[in-house]
Amino acid sequence: MREAGSGVWPDKRLLRARLLCDGGYYQEALQYLQGGQPDNFRIPGEKVEFSYRIGRIYDGLGRKEEAMTAYAGTIRDGETLTAYYAARAALQMGMICEKNGDCKSATGWFRKCLSLKDHEYKNSLDQKAKAGIARCSE
Repeated sequence: MREAGSGVWPDKRLLRARLLCDGGYYQEALQYLQGGQPDNFRIPGEKVEFSYRIGRIYDGLGRKEEAMTAYAGTIRDGETLTAYYAARAALQMGMICEKNGDCKSATGWFRKCLSLKDHEYKNSLDQKAKAGIARCSE
């Protein structure tokens, strides 16, 4: 609703990839964005969303190293924006590290998520990051 009420139209490629990814159609989403680069987008938020979306797609496909690379770019380019992409990317990186048994790195990424300010979904993402830190502290 927030996006619809903003009056700003989302990039069609990113919107389609988001819908495919959210529906679990990772391979189709990847094919749709294949060959694209963040620099293909002129709006900073779209550049960051592209990196984030590629990370989520790779994550969903089990291609964790590629997901980590995309998430790192999302954080680097998006940590000063109000969009949630950088915080969610940090959370996802923490979850990947935790699943791999690397609780030290996971805790660092969860803390990175908590450190990012003034973004959408802050309370929800912070709660998930705190839960991740608690799990890694057990």
